[in-house]
Amino acid sequence: MSKKKNILTTLEQRHHVLRYDPHKVVPDDDLSKLLYKAWKITPSKNNFMPYTVNVLGPGDKRKKIIYDKVVGNHAFYDEKGLATDTKANPKMKVEYKFEPNPAYRHVLENSHLLIFASRVVPEPNPFYKEKVKLEGHYAEQCEKSMVRDIAESTSFEVGLFAQALTVLCLEEGIDVSYTACLPKNETKWMDTPWLWYDEGLAKVHSIMSVGYGAYYRYQWLKEHGKTSQDRKPPLQDVVKWR
Repeated sequence: MSKKKNILTTLEQRHHVLRYDPHKVVPDDDLSKLLYKAWKITPSKNNFMPYTVNVLGPGDKRKKIIYDKVVGNHAFYDEKGLATDTKANPKMKVEYKFEPNPAYRHVLENSHLLIFASRVVPEPNPFYKEKVKLEGHYAEQCEKSMVRDIAESTSFEVGLFAQALTVLCLEEGIDVSYTACLPKNETKWMDTPWLWYDEGLAKVHSIMSVGYGAYYRYQWLKEHGKTSQDRKPPLQDVVKWR
């Protein structure tokens, strides 16, 4: 079997977890080795890696803080959408009752939770430092004032790390799930100083949970006859041969 087919087969095993097995946890040492491998193979612009991978282990109460932010962000956008829709249907606002999306439960109940956030890199590596000195290159990753400006490229790099870690976890029979439903306002993270890139400010890109799945989203869809409805847009709408 070719290497390409191995990777494809591995990635096809990934499914969004609605509920992890609470009796099985990933040993810290095992996850640490996988994180090392992901760090080693993930590319980064000029090797800055302007983000942190913040790991919360089993029983860490800070998971509830993150979960509440995810749920609160969902409620905020629901309310925002309803404020527009209420003009067409005045009863909607009265009848609406927010219920946390079960798809977010993996953020609270898991073996480990990984939060990807921006960081200010202290200094370039020796190779790039020489370029800064001799060729006038600018190391924006080392400036607090540039965190917002490079946020899109940082998110892209976070995605590369998360995908590498996903493959490594799946190869070991470990499930992963993600969410990007997070507060965009950096001041919404005042109570998580361990995520700050500057005083009172955090730019969180995404969250990834790790563990052993007990119940998956695809199973729920199948049980409720929704599988055929939950589909991606056509390939031609996404991939454009120009």
